[in-house]
Amino acid sequence: MPKSTFALIFIGIALSLAGCQSTSDDGGAATQNTARATPQSLDLNGKALFFVANTNFERRDSYSQTDRGSFTETQRGTSKKAVLIRQNDDRLLIADPDTPSGVVFVNGRSVNSSGSIAGKGKTVCVELQIEEGYRRDLCSRYSYRNGIIEITEEEKDPAESRTTKRSYKLSFDGNSCKFVSYTSSSNATDAYCDGICLSAYGGSTKWRYTSKSTATTGSCSIR
Repeated sequence: MPKSTFALIFIGIALSLAGCQSTSDDGGAATQNTARATPQSLDLNGKALFFVANTNFERRDSYSQTDRGSFTETQRGTSKKAVLIRQNDDRLLIADPDTPSGVVFVNGRSVNSSGSIAGKGKTVCVELQIEEGYRRDLCSRYSYRNGIIEITEEEKDPAESRTTKRSYKLSFDGNSCKFVSYTSSSNATDAYCDGICLSAYGGSTKWRYTSKSTATTGSCSIR
């Protein structure tokens, strides 16, 4: 076989290998670009996240010293939990859009919605009070890693000696959001029994309750 033929075959193989290497490099670059698509820090760009969680809940109400003795009632069912999340610098405002009737105060200032303030990697506490005098203390923090927003919240209600712990998880890539999970648990050791409660069970009634809510399905939108 002539030397020229060997040369052509060699050049063809070299070009073929070069083409394979080029394809591999392009694919690697595409993978790196995809990895860089998720922001390293959370920035809502002045917009808000709104999610609705489809929760399953269980609540146990325990009564003692009633006219009928001591007993426990259990409720199970489904409900929806709506939450609006806004951003102010490195803090998140976690709000319940269904504000109870009356004026709401957060740290003594009138606001349009009730909720907490979550610090980035550190806990921020606020005092929330309804005009009628009902008060709650809320402490929250959040993290943002690998496109996942995780918010933890602890709420204390002095009137009921109640502590509630919540956790929210959302996926956010800068352009779209997705609901991941929601959990909530409450334990009220001295619930406030008055009105209908006292008339139904007697004036010496002691009431305590626990409740749990979980959700792995829901919706999320950017507003």
